[in-house]
Amino acid sequence: MMEVDISATVTQLNEYVRKLIENDENLRYVYVHGEISNWKVAMNGHAYFNLKDDKSMINAVLFKDYLPKLAFQPKDGDEVKALCSVTVYPPRGTYSLRVYEMSIKGEGQILVELEKLKKQLQKEGLFDVSRKREINIYPTAIGVITALNSAAMKDIVTNIKRRYPVADVYVFPSAVQGDNAPKELVDAFLKSQEYPLDTLIIGRGGGASEDLSAFNDEKLVRAIATSKIPVIAAIGHEIDVTLVDYVADKRASTPTGAAELATIDQREIQERLSNAVSDMESSLRRQVDDYKEEILFMKEDINKYIKDCIADRVRIINFKKEHFISLSPKSILKRGYSITMNSKGEVVNSINLINKEDVVKTIVNDGTFDSVISNIKEN
Repeated sequence: MMEVDISATVTQLNEYVRKLIENDENLRYVYVHGEISNWKVAMNGHAYFNLKDDKSMINAVLFKDYLPKLAFQPKDGDEVKALCSVTVYPPRGTYSLRVYEMSIKGEGQILVELEKLKKQLQKEGLFDVSRKREINIYPTAIGVITALNSAAMKDIVTNIKRRYPVADVYVFPSAVQGDNAPKELVDAFLKSQEYPLDTLIIGRGGGASEDLSAFNDEKLVRAIATSKIPVIAAIGHEIDVTLVDYVADKRASTPTGAAELATIDQREIQERLSNAVSDMESSLRRQVDDYKEEILFMKEDINKYIKDCIADRVRIINFKKEHFISLSPKSILKRGYSITMNSKGEVVNSINLINKEDVVKTIVNDGTFDSVISNIKEN
């Protein structure tokens, strides 16, 4: 086996290991079973503790934002099931668990059943990527399923109107937690299918895992799988994942994020239009410059053509002028000939046009003179 020489500092090695672990999808969200020990809530509000079994132990931290969401008060010796991600602390080269939620081991059966349902739905293809549809970010109408007048509804509607005010927003109110929530959510969904929507958003704000259970309802998940409208799920926070998140076409980490997925920002449209106008102006300027240059070339060609035509016409005129001059009587007179006219002004080209004693006028090259006919002789 070929040996590879790899050298690194301790820091580089720890960073490399951290990236390997934190980029591993299998370790990003994982359920860990164990017993709590050394439970302590620090001054900063974060809870630090260990999870252990009969053979091993690992450090864990539950940040203060998630601590109030727990349905029980943790203490040493509790057997729990914790939703965690694995992380590495490079300065010490140690790895630990970042815990998002925990439940007493006896309460874990709900999660077992949920995981079983998830696998069944996944096997049926309801979560397949090939089923996912693109979101029309230039919508005419958007539907929203959430609690009426809730913070989630206000966030979604406000951000849609801020980003893309030309879209109509239809709210289909429903309870989002409690015993009646699954049925109300299904009814609201079925009602939404009767409207000409481009996108449907279903969601609520954050809460404990049990508060989100309505969004794991099998009937609701199967109903959404039949939606003729692309669906965006915005349920809880980024770490809160329900079955509705899996079946939806897109998932947003917050209600505000759902509004951003559903629309393009009007400022981006304005920027695109501005860029398009600028590109058009530049293109037109280039075309005008090209036409100007072409016209200049054409002007030069036309001027040359006109000059050549005029020169040709001048040559022809001069040629004809010389020809006409050569045929002129004056040219004949220059060669020694003369022209004689009788008293009637007729050119005498026959003796029949004159009589004896007639006075005739003779034209020569440089003048005229009169003569009296004294003798007429026929050839």
